[in-house]
Amino acid sequence: MTDQEPRQQQYPQNYPPYEDEINLIDYLRVLWKWKWLIIAGTLIWVVIAAVISFQMPKFYEISTVIEPGVVGIKNDGKFIYIDSVANISGKINGGSYNRKIKKVLNPNPLKAGVNFKSTIAKGTNIIKITSKWKEENADFGMKAVGELIRLLSDDYKRVAMYRRDTFDRKIASKRSNIKMFEAQEELLKEVLKDIKRRMEELKKEIDNIKNNTGDLIKQRDLLLKESKAKAERPLLFYSTTIQQNISYMNQISNQIYEFKRKEKEVLQKIGEAGRYIDTSKVEIDALNINKELISNIKVIQKPEVSLYSVKSKKKQIILLSVVVGLFFMIFLAFFIEYIKNVSKPSSREKGR
Repeated sequence: MTDQEPRQQQYPQNYPPYEDEINLIDYLRVLWKWKWLIIAGTLIWVVIAAVISFQMPKFYEISTVIEPGVVGIKNDGKFIYIDSVANISGKINGGSYNRKIKKVLNPNPLKAGVNFKSTIAKGTNIIKITSKWKEENADFGMKAVGELIRLLSDDYKRVAMYRRDTFDRKIASKRSNIKMFEAQEELLKEVLKDIKRRMEELKKEIDNIKNNTGDLIKQRDLLLKESKAKAERPLLFYSTTIQQNISYMNQISNQIYEFKRKEKEVLQKIGEAGRYIDTSKVEIDALNINKELISNIKVIQKPEVSLYSVKSKKKQIILLSVVVGLFFMIFLAFFIEYIKNVSKPSSREKGR
C-alpha cells in the first residue's frame, strides 16, 4: 500500500481533501471581489443613521431627591417616618399623581407626557425621582416635578398636623396638671407654715409650763421645811398643780408629736408634688423636641436638569449602524455571488 492510499481513505468518496481550506479561500475571494460594495454600503448605512440620529429630538433627565418626613422618635432613638419609602415610591411609580399634575398644569398631550420613576437608595430612606423630557419641554418638566413635590407635601400634611396636634394636647394636659400640682404645693406649704407656727406656740407653752412647774416645785420645797400642820393644805395645792402641769405638758407633747407626723406627711406630699412638677417639665421639654422634629416631605436635592441628553445617544446609534450595515452588506455580497453562480450554465450544458 502506498502512502497516498491511507490519505485517500481518511476522506469519504467524492469528498475532496482540504475542502475547508478551499471554501475559506472562496469566502475571502468573494469578500475581496465585493469589497467596494461592502464598504460603500456600510458608509451609506452610517450616513443614514447619522442623519436620522441628528434629527431625533434630545431628551434630558430632570431629577430630584426627597426624604419622608419625621413624626417621632422610637425608644431606641430611631426616627419614626411619616410613611415608608416603599409606599411613597410605589405611589410615584404607579402614577397616582400624574393625572392631578396634568389637570393643574394643563399640558398638551401631543407635546408633553407626565411620567415619573422613583428609586430607593439602598440602605437609606432617600427616594430619587427622575423623569425624561424633550428639550423643548424641559421647562414644563421642571414645573411638573415641582407640582409632584407639592402634591406629596399636601398628601402628608394632614398626618404631620395630626401628630403636632397630638403633641400639643399632651403638652397642654401636662401644663394643666403642673398648675394643679403647683396650687396644691402652695396650699401644702401654707399648711406646713401653720403646723410649724402651731408647734412653736406649743413649744413655748411647754417652756412656760416647765418654768411654772419649776417655780411651784421650789415653793413646795420651801413649805416642806416648815411644819407639816401649817403646810399640809398648800403642799396639797402645789402637788395637785404640779401634777396638772405635768399632765398638760404630756398632752401638749402629744399634740407636738401629732403635728410632727402631719408635718412629715405634708413634706412628703410637697416632695411628691415637686417631683411630679419637675418630671412633667422634663416631659414637656421632650414633647416639644419631638414636636419640633415633626416634618413633612423633605427635599434633599432640588429639581435639576441634566447637563447632557440622556435618551438619543448619537454615538451608540452610529456604532450600531456600522455593525449592522457591515453584516448586512457582507450578507448581500454573498447573496449576489450565489445568484450569479446559480444563473451560470453548467459545464455539461456548455459542451452541448
